[in-house]
Amino acid sequence: MRFEVELQFQGVGQDQPPDTSVFVYDANGQFVASSAVQDSGAVLSLPARLAGQTIRTFIAPQQQASDTPAVADLTWQQAYEWRQRLTADNPRLTLVIAEPIWRRWLLCPCVITGQLVTTLTLPDGTSKQLPICNSRVTICEVTPLWLLLERLPDPVVLQLRDAVLDITRQPPPLPPDRLMPAAGALALPTSPSAAAAVPSRRPPGPDISGPVPAASAPAGPADGTAAGGTAAFSGVGAIAQDKLLALSLSPSVADIRAKLAEIGPIILPWFCYWGWLEPWLLLNCFETVTTDENGKFFAIIWYPCSGPRPNLYFSAQQLQGSSWIPIYQPPVRCSTYWNFACGSNVVLNVTDPAAIPCAPAPPVQPPGGLTTWVMPTAVGGSMIWGTSPVTPAPTGWVKGDGLTDYGSIVNAPFGGYLGLRSGSSIDIPAPSFYYYRWSYRRAGTSGNFTPLSDPVVKHYVKQSPAILPSFPAYQLGPNTVGAESGLFQFKPHNPPGPTASDPPGTITYWPTDDFLDDIYSGYWNTVSVPGGVIAAAGDYQVKLEVFDETGTLVAPGAGTFTFIVPSGIGSDGVTVLARAADPSEIDAGGFVFNLHVDNNSCTASIDPVSIGGSSVADACGFLGYGDPSAPVTLSFHAKHPNNFAVFSWTMVRGLTPLGAFDASNAEVAAATAGIYTGDGVGDFSADTPASSLLGTCVNAAFAEDLYVAAKATTGWGERLTQYDAQALGAFALEQS
Repeated sequence: MRFEVELQFQGVGQDQPPDTSVFVYDANGQFVASSAVQDSGAVLSLPARLAGQTIRTFIAPQQQASDTPAVADLTWQQAYEWRQRLTADNPRLTLVIAEPIWRRWLLCPCVITGQLVTTLTLPDGTSKQLPICNSRVTICEVTPLWLLLERLPDPVVLQLRDAVLDITRQPPPLPPDRLMPAAGALALPTSPSAAAAVPSRRPPGPDISGPVPAASAPAGPADGTAAGGTAAFSGVGAIAQDKLLALSLSPSVADIRAKLAEIGPIILPWFCYWGWLEPWLLLNCFETVTTDENGKFFAIIWYPCSGPRPNLYFSAQQLQGSSWIPIYQPPVRCSTYWNFACGSNVVLNVTDPAAIPCAPAPPVQPPGGLTTWVMPTAVGGSMIWGTSPVTPAPTGWVKGDGLTDYGSIVNAPFGGYLGLRSGSSIDIPAPSFYYYRWSYRRAGTSGNFTPLSDPVVKHYVKQSPAILPSFPAYQLGPNTVGAESGLFQFKPHNPPGPTASDPPGTITYWPTDDFLDDIYSGYWNTVSVPGGVIAAAGDYQVKLEVFDETGTLVAPGAGTFTFIVPSGIGSDGVTVLARAADPSEIDAGGFVFNLHVDNNSCTASIDPVSIGGSSVADACGFLGYGDPSAPVTLSFHAKHPNNFAVFSWTMVRGLTPLGAFDASNAEVAAATAGIYTGDGVGDFSADTPASSLLGTCVNAAFAEDLYVAAKATTGWGERLTQYDAQALGAFALEQS
């Protein structure tokens, strides 16, 4: 059936109405047909079954060709609706679109810039903010307040009214500043006629919108909501008393809705306290953007020029392996950027432990005159100092003896699964410098080095038109070339190209090497070193070699390349300064540095308390004393097979801490720790008068806590806590 629609736009002058479309739905809201408006009219083909039935015709800003919006979307966009019974003898509709209707469809650009970050707490108590790359951010618009108030059932409207009145009588703590409306942002429409459309802003491509489940992770601050917030918002007390009185005395639910709309900008921040509102805050997710290597994203959306700015909500996912993992989905009611300040920067602070932060490779400043170089860079996050310099290594670096200092820990070994990092000049790879190899051997021996063989991959981006990018993995090795095994390719200049099955226009490119922990060029599982954990602990030499395309070793030299080694950090706090490797650090054509490995576990035990060198606490922990000056012997054992551990010892009498008897962060090999004397292998004891323990008590009970912490680290400034040990003890002194 041919259905003709003729439109007349009133008030057309210098401003022209936007491109529009006609959408037809049946009485049940099922999509039937659509057409763009051309020359003030449109012709649609409707099924004959609709003859004599009610149809719903919507006039709205022109949609993308692939869009078939739902009725709810068109209502949100302030489309003009006309209902009629379709007659077979006159299937025609003529509508007059008044200027106030079409003018609210005119759009203005809104620039959104932002960054996805996570905050790490370092061992020394300081924090560091790291970007999250390899992610996508979904931008959604939240139900405008006027539409929310229209859709809320009467009982929920009454609940909202009561909640507003309750916080005027007994307010909870003020919401965080980031939830407060920005200065000058108190204009909000109170009815659909005064509000503007929310056009579809999703770019061409598959529809990835959908419900965003709530999560407990809090949203980070954003300039768009925090600026001037404190000055503009002083709590519900800012609502004039006459408005509160009018709200409390409203005679009808309809009047309550209107009164709530009037004070909307002030109550919006308090939504965070009202969890029952969460299901009613609907999302229209219209665009998804990817983050760059610094976690930054950018988008331009369009909003009605005559209306308020949009209320925006952000969620994020990160590609891990082949799956997109949700990492940022805070509650909508707590994390909406109401009346978003276009052009402001949004910082999304991710607290989900599933998120993988980026660690961008820093720029390198090689020694002057060097153009072709290879640099053994770090073990995890610990830069390699090498064995040549006479000056001590900076804190956090791999020292010449293979140990490291981090936080309050000194002389720590390495353990667990280690990631080795290296870098090279931009002219590598080349046929003459095609492969590298990491290997290890026990220090002090002259045997062969054992190549590391765990696979190493680099992810690349494959991007096709109208399809979200994918991130295939390219494996660098291990490879066997000729007689040499355990060889890995230097990262190629270009990733694999599109395949024959990829859509036309597909491109591929490398992201930065911080992508999905692609910062590593080798992996060493030190737990699986032959001989077992106890026998395998000790000093190792780690070697990095370079091979050509045929698998032939390439030695460093004037006509080939130079091994360089980190020597410090530049004044910018980022650039890695480097020195040429010393000849003493080269062994059979490869660069060698020391690394001490120890995956041994600690042990902790506490001896029964004794007094006077003879009486020992009984099986129930009671120890009798006659003379308060008699010496009480406290002894315990904080052990590590190679003394790579520290311990803390605390005592409590009843509920009173006995600080004078504590020992904190002490070396297990220490000769003294607090009042305790050690034997150098973790055995500690002290004699103290019973009276010093009892204080003013005649009889007293005591608790003892011994915690032994292994020093071993993967190089990222964190201990391998699985090797720790703890012991608890208790005793009581009673007068005999």
